[in-house]
Amino acid sequence: MKIIILSNGPGLKEVVTLYGHSSEWIPNSITDKNISFEVIKTYETSSFNIDNADGFIITGSKFSVYDNENWIKALKNKVDLILNLDKPVLGICFGHQLLAECLGGKVEKNLLGWELGSYNISLTRDGLNSKLFKSFNNGDFVYESHQDVVSILPNNAIELAFSNKGNQSFSYGDKIFGVQFHPEFSYEVTRKLMDLRKDRGIVIDNDQLYESVNSKKILDNFIEIVKENK
Repeated sequence: MKIIILSNGPGLKEVVTLYGHSSEWIPNSITDKNISFEVIKTYETSSFNIDNADGFIITGSKFSVYDNENWIKALKNKVDLILNLDKPVLGICFGHQLLAECLGGKVEKNLLGWELGSYNISLTRDGLNSKLFKSFNNGDFVYESHQDVVSILPNNAIELAFSNKGNQSFSYGDKIFGVQFHPEFSYEVTRKLMDLRKDRGIVIDNDQLYESVNSKKILDNFIEIVKENK
């Protein structure tokens, strides 16, 4: 089975030097080690083959989906093609927002400010029944690092989770999923991001970081969804 990871930025140097890149954390977080992963650096190229993958994971980014960057415009066109393949897709943070916009939703800077650190999220009734959130509990902590929000979900999208600052997950059909939080983050990575951004003047809601026990299960659950659709 092959998963293409669309990597949407080089990452913060201070984090990458210590802990590596999110495109590494994702495969390392997935229990099944018999999966082939191809990492595409979308910020460096828009020319890559999407026809030979069983599923796609779209990573976070320091950029916003509404930024006027040529590579983001090219990526949106590529995501439109991916959506037409009818293959499972998981968007994380920026990837979640990118899917929402490509499907007709709206992404904006959150007027309620950054979500940075650990937050407990609420599952909707659909979220409680979603395969993506299997073995995930209502109110579990997740790791966050973003200032944008999906303010309007696409038509026919189903909200799966939310926090007091906005949408945290949606599904579109039975193969397209977005999560605003970072299931691939570790406690150490999140703590480092919090400290770096605090030093740069970012106001955070709570400096205490709680461990996220179950969020990595999102990645395993997505892999199970890919297997079911092979």
